[in-house]
Amino acid sequence: MLERVLQNQEKSDTSMRNMTELVGSHTVSIQKLEMQMRDLLREQNPKQKGTLPSDTIANPKGSGSGPTSHIMAITLGVGRYYKERVNK
Repeated sequence: MLERVLQNQEKSDTSMRNMTELVGSHTVSIQKLEMQMRDLLREQNPKQKGTLPSDTIANPKGSGSGPTSHIMAITLGVGRYYKERVNK
């Protein structure tokens, strides 16, 4: 009976080692995919850091003559943006 328990333990240890190796190989594969996605993103979006986009969009609400007539929205670095005019 003790022999059977030891055999089962060895099978369990072998199975655990195989799963650990499989998880390790999956981790490496995922890291490679993440690197490929980062490279692809850099190729698709070649925007340089610290620069503003050079293309402007005309304000659809009208062509006012004020200095801010071309402004539509302000986008913050955290992804939020303001559409409404902020009164001073």
